[in-house]
Amino acid sequence: MNPRKAHITANHLLLLIAAVTAVVPAAAQDTAALRFTRAVVVSHHVGDLCWNRLPDVQSYELYRRFPDQTDFTLLATLADTHYTDTLHRVICADTVSYCLLARDTAAQPIPSDTAGLFYQDNIPTAPCTLRLCTVDTLLNRVRLSWEPSPDTDVMGYYICMGSPCRDYDTVWGRLNTQYLCREDLTLDENAQAEFSFRILAFDSCYQASPLTPYYHNPVLHLSAEPCSRRLHCSWNRYINMPDSVGSYHIHYKIDGDTEGQCHTAGPNGPFAFDIDVPDLAVRQVHAYLAVFSRNDSLIAYSRVHTFRFDQSAAAEYVRITAAEYDETAPAIILDFEVDPEFQGADCRLMRRTVKGNDNPPSPFVQIAELTRSLAPTPQQFFSYTDSDIQRTARAYVYRLDVPDLCDQRTVSSDTVRIPLPEVSEPTAYFPNTIIGGDPEVGRFCPVFVSPLADGYRLDIYNRMGERIFSTTQLSDCWDGTTRTGKLLPQGAYVYQARCHHADGTTKTYTGTVLLLR
Repeated sequence: MNPRKAHITANHLLLLIAAVTAVVPAAAQDTAALRFTRAVVVSHHVGDLCWNRLPDVQSYELYRRFPDQTDFTLLATLADTHYTDTLHRVICADTVSYCLLARDTAAQPIPSDTAGLFYQDNIPTAPCTLRLCTVDTLLNRVRLSWEPSPDTDVMGYYICMGSPCRDYDTVWGRLNTQYLCREDLTLDENAQAEFSFRILAFDSCYQASPLTPYYHNPVLHLSAEPCSRRLHCSWNRYINMPDSVGSYHIHYKIDGDTEGQCHTAGPNGPFAFDIDVPDLAVRQVHAYLAVFSRNDSLIAYSRVHTFRFDQSAAAEYVRITAAEYDETAPAIILDFEVDPEFQGADCRLMRRTVKGNDNPPSPFVQIAELTRSLAPTPQQFFSYTDSDIQRTARAYVYRLDVPDLCDQRTVSSDTVRIPLPEVSEPTAYFPNTIIGGDPEVGRFCPVFVSPLADGYRLDIYNRMGERIFSTTQLSDCWDGTTRTGKLLPQGAYVYQARCHHADGTTKTYTGTVLLLR
């Protein structure tokens, strides 16, 4: 007798059924047929199978095929006519097929019909449990943590944000219960923003658990009235601790102190606290909120805040340290020095235009507001380039004003007068040859001795009269290619440049340039 194989293909089974049907008389087929008498799913992963007993048969081979398989695999060899199949893998709303094979005393195989059982995962997915919604103070981003779902079939967790809850991100793995929010939620741009999150677990059949309650990150708000020495702190109620909130702690350090201080509030508030700043020498206060669980085992943090007070009342000087005219731009470049005691004050650059005999002189007008950097210390030296220069003017006079909001006074620098050179006859120079690809002489760039006012346009044409390049920007030069970057053959090309000069004249320049490669 040949050894029996552990699995048979579906085609082999059909051929076997056909062969047996051909040799068994029709009258005997009904009495000797092997068929399933019961095939039902008794739970979401347990199937019950029964079949008829045949005479002269000592054992039955039960075969099974999962939806993702092409062959039947031997499941069990039985003397009985009943079998309970407990699945050890999840079948998500699909059919598992079964068939039988019996052998009589003459060793003739007797196949059965095929039974299919439809399994589906009807067990609800158990939810996860909230743990913490805090701020990673090193990365300055919101971090979430939760207790895993007790189900072993959980594939991951889905995080949604906002109210109503909308799509945010997915975390894969049952035990992967930590999440650092993406950089689009960095707290640098959302210093006092309160975000809300909800989380659900999903199993391998993508059945979702109920959503958790809302997460909220701790948020500390700092504010003070203009020129006030009292800093008001307020914060949101935190509800995410698994064993409830035990206390709130405001940690703060006043600039100049060697040690920090702490204010403690109970779980029911009040959710506000005022910090009295001792004197005008204080420039800033650092503060953050820590939320402790009832047994002090968990701590959630807010963002660390630095609140800066205005100290411009003690400022004394503002200076224009240098000013020069750049004829190639043209522009006037100015350098400034501002007393560091101006805390948070923006400087206003004032300008007066001198045209002919100013009698009376024209008034000063603000042309720019210069915001100085405050971290880590206020910026003391900085520059400004005034490019709004009219060559018809004879001179420009500048002054820098810095307001003091607390004392309602303004500290001004001395005035600086910058004369402009007389406008010369407009002149322009155009290259007659460029070498394509050469970093030094590979660009066609017109040079104008007399500055332009507006209306500049440059066009390049080939020998057929087709325009291959056009620009209205003086800094935009032709490099021997089309606008799409296609290399042009060497040869002569015609240029035409039109510009409106500062002296009021409009000129058109025409010529040829030789492109070499």
